[in-house]
Amino acid sequence: MFSNIRNSCFLLAFLSFSASQAAAAPDSAAVDMPAARKMNVYFISGLGADERVFTKLKLDPRLNVQYIKWVRPQKKETLQHYAARLSKQIDTSQPFQLVGLSFGGVIASEIADIACPQQVTLISSMSTGVPLSKFYQLMIKFLLMSPLSAPLLKSANRITYRYFGADTPELKKLLKMILHDTDSKFLKWALVRMSGWNRKERIDNLFHIHGTADKLIPIVIVKPDIIIEGGGHLMVYAQADQISKILNHRLTAIDSAE
Repeated sequence: MFSNIRNSCFLLAFLSFSASQAAAAPDSAAVDMPAARKMNVYFISGLGADERVFTKLKLDPRLNVQYIKWVRPQKKETLQHYAARLSKQIDTSQPFQLVGLSFGGVIASEIADIACPQQVTLISSMSTGVPLSKFYQLMIKFLLMSPLSAPLLKSANRITYRYFGADTPELKKLLKMILHDTDSKFLKWALVRMSGWNRKERIDNLFHIHGTADKLIPIVIVKPDIIIEGGGHLMVYAQADQISKILNHRLTAIDSAE
C-alpha cells in the first residue's frame, strides 16, 4: 500500500514540473511579416520554472509565440478557477493555440473549456485525471503537511535525475536549477489539486506528444497522438530538433487552414 502511495505522490509531484515559455529562433522573415498574419501560440509551463527547458526549440517565424505567466494561487482555489484567471492573459479576440508542457498541459486543458483555442498541444503531459481513490488523495494531503515534503520534492538527486531522464551533465544542471527555483507553496497547492483532478474525457482539438521512456508519466497510462521513441520527460530539451519539427508542422497547419 505504502509503495502505491509513494509512487502516486512521486508521479503527481513531478507532473508539476517543467518550463513555461518557448523560444522562437531569430529570423529576418519574422521581422518583415506583419503580426496580424501570425498565429498566436501561448505556451504554458510546469510550476516555478521559465523558458530554460524550451531554449533549444526552433519555432517557425510564422508563429507569434507568447508565454502565460504563473500567478500565486488563492487560498483553496480550484484548478478551474485558477485556469480562468490565467486565461485573462490570452487575447481571445484573435485565433490562438495553446501548448502545455507537463503540468502546463493540465492547465491548458482547463483553459480550453472557457477560452476555445483552435488546438491544444500537450507535451509530456496527461489529457485526463490520474485515477486515485479518495483514500490516496487524503494520504497525499497528509504527507504534504510535513515540513520536509517541500525540500524532498525540490531536491535534485539520483532518483529525480532518473525519473526526469536527465542523463547528461547539461540536463542535470538544468534540472537542478529549475527544481531550486520552484515555489514550495505553489508546488504543494498543485499536488493537492492534481490528486483530485477528475477530468475523464480529453478535450476536443487536442494533440498529445509523449515519449516512450517517460518515467514520470509512463506512456502506458496515456494515449498520445504521436510517440517519440526513447523520449523522456525532458525530451523537449534533449530531443528538441524532433519536437520542433512536430510542433512547427502542427501549429502552422492550423494557421494555413484559416
